Amino acid sequence: MEPADVKPNSFKRHTIIYNDGHFSVAYGEDNHGNKRLAMRWNGAGESAGYPNQGGHPLWFQLPEYGHWTTELLATIDKMKESEKRMKGLDQQIVQS
Repeated sequence: MEPADVKPNSFKRHTIIYNDGHFSVAYGEDNHGNKRLAMRWNGAGESAGYPNQGGHPLWFQLPEYGHWTTELLATIDKMKESEKRMKGLDQQIVQS
C-alpha cells in the first residue's frame, strides 16, 4: 500500500519524509493537534501493511517528545545519504 493512501482519522498526514517502497515515515498531527512522527510497513499488493486494524491501514505514532523526532530525522537523513552513495557505487560497478 502506498503511504499516501493511508488516511486514518487518528493521524492527519502532512508529508511523507521517507519511503523506500517497503517502509515509510510521515510527519503530521494527531487528533489533538500534536505534531509527531509516524511509521509503517507498507505491505505489498492488496495488503494493508502494518500496522492495521481490521484490514484498515494505520500509522504507528511515536511520542511527541522532541528527542524522538530529532534523532529519527537525523537517522533518516543519514539513510538517504547512504542510499545515494550506494546507488553511485552500483553505477560504478555497472560501468566497469
